[in-house]
Amino acid sequence: MNLGSVKSRITKLLRKYLPSSQQQANTLVPDSLKSGKLYEVYVLGLIAKELTEKEGCQLKLINSNKVRLKASPGPINSSFPHIEVWKNGQHKGDIWTDVEFVALSHSLSGVSTDPNRGQYHELDIVLVPPGTIDRPAAKDIYLAVECKNTGYQKNLLREILGVRRELSLYRSKPEEDTQFSNWPNPTVPAHPASCLLVYSTDSKVHDFEDPGSIFGIKFYYEPLP
Repeated sequence: MNLGSVKSRITKLLRKYLPSSQQQANTLVPDSLKSGKLYEVYVLGLIAKELTEKEGCQLKLINSNKVRLKASPGPINSSFPHIEVWKNGQHKGDIWTDVEFVALSHSLSGVSTDPNRGQYHELDIVLVPPGTIDRPAAKDIYLAVECKNTGYQKNLLREILGVRRELSLYRSKPEEDTQFSNWPNPTVPAHPASCLLVYSTDSKVHDFEDPGSIFGIKFYYEPLP
């Protein structure tokens, strides 16, 4: 894999769908990114494309002229680079990367204490309400995305099914309305109603999609460009 040419193609995608609030850099992809995080940036570009073309949204990169990813997951810090999502003149939400969310199991426990280490989990990409800080609650996750630049095996299916369970409860009929008109889904069999997506560079990801589809999880095979 020629990382230079891959970064160039990803930058072209980002320039088209992700204008910056600051002066554009020569490349929107930091030089230090390796293949794992590079895939996350690529998926971010794909999401920007879908929200723009299928949802009619306008996106803007805030607090940076490059897409910068955190070295490790954690709470939302409003001073970090992120993406604002606008539609029909309204600020609909913010996209963040490498965010920990408070699990539904913590909310259902009824305790008022802060979540312990077992009660919050990482997501690669999230869309949450404008102004959300710290660790968002499961009810505040509009869109959750996991990016897997690796062979997709059954353990990863078990993992994403667990993530779905900590985001929402199963709701068969009627399905619940999401924040989206067309993409990824206008309704999901889940409460709270979050859209959960898996992107993988392994075509075998589709071998594992049937169990997830019952719970409204969508699986995409997307190799690096």
